[in-house]
Amino acid sequence: MKRTFFCGTLACALLLLNACTFGDIQIETWSEAQRDSAAVNSADSTDSGSDSGSAKKPEIKFQTALGERFYSENLVSPPAGSGEIYVTVDRAEVFTTFAEAGIALEDTFPYSVVDGMHYDQASGKLLHDGVIVTLHFTVENVNATSPEHAWEPEFYEEYDFRVDALGACTEGPNFYFSKHDACSGNYFAFHLEPGETTEFEASYLVRLENVPLESVVFQTADTKNRGPWVDLNLK
Repeated sequence: MKRTFFCGTLACALLLLNACTFGDIQIETWSEAQRDSAAVNSADSTDSGSDSGSAKKPEIKFQTALGERFYSENLVSPPAGSGEIYVTVDRAEVFTTFAEAGIALEDTFPYSVVDGMHYDQASGKLLHDGVIVTLHFTVENVNATSPEHAWEPEFYEEYDFRVDALGACTEGPNFYFSKHDACSGNYFAFHLEPGETTEFEASYLVRLENVPLESVVFQTADTKNRGPWVDLNLK
């Protein structure tokens, strides 16, 4: 792809973005009662709007399971982007070290993994009761266009999407993308034409100081707006 980045500006932005510990980026944990209530409210909202006469949007399922395909509105962010794009979290794995996860530190997002802040280099152990949760995704672009292209056409093509727009695990931001730097000069960007499907992995540094492993879920970026969350069934 023919585009360039202003490297100095990007490096400064990345440094500022990642100056905090991964514990600073938190996604709230929902109780079972809250999840059930929100799921009911979401269903009621969908039913009440079914006869409105407005353009029908793809169904948004508030709660999904591993292997269940769901519409990802936040990858499209209408009206900036448009169309339908679907995501499936095929499986989830838990690791206690980068070596165990098969992730080289030089392949991680810049400044996202810092010795003494996120892990101990001497022992290779993660700090703060940390674990690595790796999710295996399948993404299918039916006919969606990229909001990134609408916002920054000089950097993104019409079908460039960003995996970090999907969301994150409870208590854990994304720090690794298996197709990093595949396009746009952006670590988290991927290119997917209409009618195409792609598979990739994304890994999250999950901090278990405040939440047990079995309560960790994948929360999409629009969870609070009744977007889906995925039960990972971690143990």
